[in-house]
Amino acid sequence: MATLTHGGEYACAFELKLLDWERYSHDEDTDIKTVPLGEAYTLWVKYRMELRVGDSILYKSAKDTTLVLEDIKQLIEELQQLADGSKDEVAFDPIEPDFELAIRRLSESSLIFDVDVWLDFPNQVSCFYGGYGPGLYFWVDASDIERFASQLGVTCNRCLFTSRRSKRTFTG
Repeated sequence: MATLTHGGEYACAFELKLLDWERYSHDEDTDIKTVPLGEAYTLWVKYRMELRVGDSILYKSAKDTTLVLEDIKQLIEELQQLADGSKDEVAFDPIEPDFELAIRRLSESSLIFDVDVWLDFPNQVSCFYGGYGPGLYFWVDASDIERFASQLGVTCNRCLFTSRRSKRTFTG
């Protein structure tokens, strides 16, 4: 599980728990590593999320949802750029729009970042994009962002490794 919060001192937190992966392509029976250009081959990662304020859960996922693996990799890369100062903001709105995460540096010289995260409640309960739902607005520093990116990377790798050892075989 990856948690974005300010070092445990600040009460607000966004948690993203990557669970398992699934592969979708035009031919579900194949285990090939690559496919010809233009053919569909997508790895989806199931996840759940949670918004917390102090010890209270403001919102917990109503169901498993999926993210494209490439979206997660892109998020991790952008978070690392944000933490190392080579980027000032990240706006993550994945292909499957179940949540949005926006993080931006307060000013050019600031070491503090604003975090705005909201969950699409209608998509959580009916699978239709609604564009509204519960959210949190809080602050973090670069080390919090770096820790979140690292946790996401470890969790993503663990999720893929565990799935490979179970009923599925991924040769990628």
